[in-house]
Amino acid sequence: MTRRPWVLFMLALAMVIGSTLMAADAVNVPVGGGAAGIDGLKLVPTSGVSASADTVAKADGDRSALRVKFDKPGEERRLVALSTQLHGSPAGAAALAVRCRLTLGEGQTARLAVLLRDRDGDVWFKIGSQPAASGDFAEGRLSLKSLQAAAFNRDPAAQLDWAKIQSVSLGIVVDGAAKGSLEISDARFTNEPYHPSEPLHITAEPMAPWNVGNDPAVVYQTAIVPEAPGGKSCVRTNFIFPIGRHMFMLPSTPVPAADLEGYTALKFTYKATIPEGVKGLLVTLWERGGAQYEEVNYPPPSDDWTTITLPFDSFHLAGWTKDDNNHFDTEDITTVMIGVHGDASGGDGKGAVYVTDVQFVP
Repeated sequence: MTRRPWVLFMLALAMVIGSTLMAADAVNVPVGGGAAGIDGLKLVPTSGVSASADTVAKADGDRSALRVKFDKPGEERRLVALSTQLHGSPAGAAALAVRCRLTLGEGQTARLAVLLRDRDGDVWFKIGSQPAASGDFAEGRLSLKSLQAAAFNRDPAAQLDWAKIQSVSLGIVVDGAAKGSLEISDARFTNEPYHPSEPLHITAEPMAPWNVGNDPAVVYQTAIVPEAPGGKSCVRTNFIFPIGRHMFMLPSTPVPAADLEGYTALKFTYKATIPEGVKGLLVTLWERGGAQYEEVNYPPPSDDWTTITLPFDSFHLAGWTKDDNNHFDTEDITTVMIGVHGDASGGDGKGAVYVTDVQFVP
């Protein structure tokens, strides 16, 4: 065999092997029977909820859908779900993809949920961090990366073993009184990573008060005021730094309990007046274990409202803290801090920081 045909043969072989490996790694396992993964799903009886299930032909274009109508008059949390024996092996799955339509009364919300039960009776579950969209059919996703073990499991610290999982239940978790329907036209496990469909709002409207950490020599005053664009609320912190000494003034707010997988950046709107000698805003994200990661390119002062997006990969471990694994675990972020530190070198040391609409974005 001459050199050129041999090279072409090896390239073709490499492509075949690569394609085979990629196919082997792919996960596309319907939850139930049938191509859409909804055959055989049965309604799970739940106390406090009146519910019925039926099939609606061509509910989603040419697709049929399983429909659950429910009425939940109580205020307690309840799971409205369909269940089936597990079909296939979802080992390696990164998410549960559910194409569905949720119809609820005004002011009511629900979140997608999945529950996995193994042959020993142990359970792992996941509840979506954001309310499920109500309206047209759309794909909702639940990350399987951080499933929670049920408190009643024999060993709550044990990891899920897909080989032992026997049944899966999927549906919605409803808090408060609600009435409506959930239609599912497709449900499958996939190895495609979970991608949030919308930002996670760290601050709500109206905004809750922020905590402030400061050097005792710093004089400050913080308040929630309706001075952001459009009359929205913002946190306003006025402060005075003594001249010629390193000072810090650090307003912070907690991150709400949520699944942070798939978010890639911090976004917020601000304006700030900063004393001469202080280079910009100090923005840090704190991990659950206490490590603090700072944005090394300090956002500059601005007299006008400015929206900025800071990718998580631009944050680095702050020199005044430590991290046991030296890795920014963005899924463990608990706190957002936006403040100032440095040596005020002139003027009266006065400044002000205004912050609103803090978000994590996909």
